[in-house]
Amino acid sequence: MNIKIYQFLFLFLFSFCFLFACQTDVKSTPAPASVTPAPKPKSGTVATPPDRVEPDKMDNNFLRLQGEWQQVDVPEKQIQFRDKKVVELAAGKKRTERSKKFRVVKQCNGEMDMNGLFYMLDNRCYKILKISIEEMEVEDLEQQRVIKYRRI
Repeated sequence: MNIKIYQFLFLFLFSFCFLFACQTDVKSTPAPASVTPAPKPKSGTVATPPDRVEPDKMDNNFLRLQGEWQQVDVPEKQIQFRDKKVVELAAGKKRTERSKKFRVVKQCNGEMDMNGLFYMLDNRCYKILKISIEEMEVEDLEQQRVIKYRRI
């Protein structure tokens, strides 16, 4: 008799599970979402606004100069290189804008060279001592002083 009770319970539970709890509707099951990995940043890159040259494409000094720089010793002084234009800022206000007066050259007052070690602003010559993605050192040859900048 015990066996009949167990058989009855087994059939009852199996029928209940089959009819109500264990049914799945294949058509209503959504397809699993595809997993797309997040893009990985290239090493050595810095987040840049769209109007600034991408650091991994800075293959000459003209391109390395492009962007906004802040003097290390005098933080309220900034300089912006935008293509062939240069804008100097003091305390965040536009001070002067020099267009078509900026050029990278092989030597002071020399011929233009995109990878030159000097740049001219008007008639003033600066020697590029060090330039990287984040920092720059130039020598103002007229005043014979070194100016350090950091990219902002």
